[in-house]
Amino acid sequence: MSELAAEALSPIDAATLWPQLHRLDTEVVALRGSQNLLVSSGLAATGIARLPRVPRTAVVGLRRGLSYRGVAVARQLAGGAGWDVASVRIGRPKDDDAVEALLLGLAREVALRGGRVLYLRYAEGSPHAAALRRAGFYAYRLERLYAIRSARAQMAEGNPFRPAARADRAGIFRLYCRAVPEQVRRNEAPGLQEFRAVLDSFDCEHEFVADGEGALIGWAGIGEREAHLLLAEGGSLVEAALDTVEAHAPRHGALVVAEHQPGIEAAAQERGYPALGVRLMCARRLARAETLKEVVAVPAESFPVPQ
Repeated sequence: MSELAAEALSPIDAATLWPQLHRLDTEVVALRGSQNLLVSSGLAATGIARLPRVPRTAVVGLRRGLSYRGVAVARQLAGGAGWDVASVRIGRPKDDDAVEALLLGLAREVALRGGRVLYLRYAEGSPHAAALRRAGFYAYRLERLYAIRSARAQMAEGNPFRPAARADRAGIFRLYCRAVPEQVRRNEAPGLQEFRAVLDSFDCEHEFVADGEGALIGWAGIGEREAHLLLAEGGSLVEAALDTVEAHAPRHGALVVAEHQPGIEAAAQERGYPALGVRLMCARRLARAETLKEVVAVPAESFPVPQ
């Protein structure tokens, strides 16, 4: 194991690091929608008002003199149980020791803040896969990305999907338990609190659900860049879900299809969605870090001695 150790950076360090980021030009993880968290957290620390809400972040760096060998950023997800690795940047095309040290430092920092699981996505065939495994990340799901065509199309009449409400949260979790295999749920979201974190990691701006007999049978989450689906049935429900995505997805959005969703993938291919790539979803379980309590020395003579 490498003796390198990444250290936590303060928000001011994150802001001063910004001019050096062009040297760290190798991205290890699959970027999604949080590339600017590093500079945003630094700006928020300066006291500038009227900035958009910045998620709670953890930033660690691997210093090399006055410069950096690498930097990693994670953001806290809803509920506080899960954290998402937003970016891991290094200064060389391949530096396994730095990647391992950064992720180990990030896991330690997240555990100190009460996190229980750390999520990460990386592209299939990545040269950094061995370093990610050594850092404790277990790949539990394959995701295929397809470019959404006919964005902003009109939804057909009779579409069963409606806008989701706050009261649908428990129903969406029950749908997740029916639609996702147990071996995936065991590593991703065994409970409701972890599921809140997974749902937050999708970065959905619009959510739609389809009602069945006494339970939800479909969910569609659409964000700035990606769309996700959870369906308990196939056939016409898949077509209605894709119609909903096409009506609300951004012009250059991507549909994320998990390996356990062959029906959705087949329907997307029939509609002519071009394939964009494949990535792996990983997780690392964290032990809860507890600081040692202070111990006060008590003189022996203060205790009664049995006669």
